[in-house]
Amino acid sequence: PTLQERHWEKLEAICGFTFERDPETWSEPFTLGALMAKNIMEFKDEIQKVSTEATQESVLEEMLGKVKASWAEAEFQLANFKEQKDVYILTGVDDVQAMLDESMMTIGTILASRYVGGIRPEVEKMEHALKTLQNVLDEWLAVQKNWMYLEPIFSAPDIQRQLPAEAKMFMDVDKGLKNVLKKVSENPNCMRVGGLPGQADIFASWNVTLETTQKQLEAYLEFKCMAFPRFYFLSNDELLEILAQTRNVQ
Repeated sequence: PTLQERHWEKLEAICGFTFERDPETWSEPFTLGALMAKNIMEFKDEIQKVSTEATQESVLEEMLGKVKASWAEAEFQLANFKEQKDVYILTGVDDVQAMLDESMMTIGTILASRYVGGIRPEVEKMEHALKTLQNVLDEWLAVQKNWMYLEPIFSAPDIQRQLPAEAKMFMDVDKGLKNVLKKVSENPNCMRVGGLPGQADIFASWNVTLETTQKQLEAYLEFKCMAFPRFYFLSNDELLEILAQTRNVQ
């Protein structure tokens, strides 16, 4: 029952004749007697080998099918950021990561099998999709971490006024990230998001921008501390809270 068309083609090549399996096109019935008349037993060992191959490939296909089925329904979990409407952050990442780890182990097991040959292209396609999803997730989490740290800072009008170039860099990423997450909220399927062309590269470029912004912010804070050394006794967060309220003298 596990013989696929590719296996029948191998059997025909081994035996040197075509198996007429469709009753509507029979020139003779497909019976054991007809096969024996064609000396089928001469190829017993080779036929057994193809049969074993088909059985083992079927096991691997079932494993691959379970991986595909699990990701067909898998979705990212989002939550509102600070209860802001249409502003989301990624949550529940551990579950997605656990699924990714388990799926990659399964794919690795399939690819390590000596019987993977017949389905290798399909398995490698799934492996590529999972690796792409992992890259997207890694870059996404890095962007989100940096964005969540910088968002309250650059939301302050005084900081925007004091650091206009850095504020613009942040706001460009802020706008793009919010748009992406809004689209994800409308269709959170993991494989769809992971398969968006160039998504990992977009997140990676935003990471570079946010890291640059953060370094320039730290240089700005250092400059303020040098101008007023008592600021060195404060944490960056405390200093930012002060600098963000420069118009409030008290």
